[in-house]
Amino acid sequence: MPSRQRRLLLGAIGTAISGAAGCLGGSSTDPAGTPSDDDPLALPSVVTRGDFPDGEVRLVEPGTVTLLNFFTTWCKPCQREMPDFRKLRAAYGADALHMVSITPEVDETLVREFWTEYEGTWPVVSDPALEATQRWNANSYPTNLLFDADGTPATGDDPEVRARTFEEFDALVAPLVGES
Repeated sequence: MPSRQRRLLLGAIGTAISGAAGCLGGSSTDPAGTPSDDDPLALPSVVTRGDFPDGEVRLVEPGTVTLLNFFTTWCKPCQREMPDFRKLRAAYGADALHMVSITPEVDETLVREFWTEYEGTWPVVSDPALEATQRWNANSYPTNLLFDADGTPATGDDPEVRARTFEEFDALVAPLVGES
């Protein structure tokens, strides 16, 4: 089976399995039962070569503007965003913009192949129990969330942004980086 077809099939299976795991798993909650944004969430890194972190990656980094990208390997819009994210990573160093991509897929080999094929240059983590997905209600792909340096959603009450191109992301990120 060609690589792309294999990715689509395994990605769909992995997402289905991780969805079931998310229904069984838990996340940090406050007494009312809602997720607590004060509790830092870290997930295991999938790609650990070169400058990529080994171990767990903190999703929202205090004191740094943060962009979270929820994706799957089989998602066409996710694939189309990769060049724009590479430009964003090149325009803003890791000290100015903390970028993390998050996938629910359980096949780490598939995710590593995707990261190599699409030349990901920022950390990618695995969320098979859907902890981050549930915390930020990221139920579609791609979902992109932006937080200011204080960890506050950058677009009001909701951190979700509708940006899809480098220019749209840059217009949102530049003022936040300038403030931090």
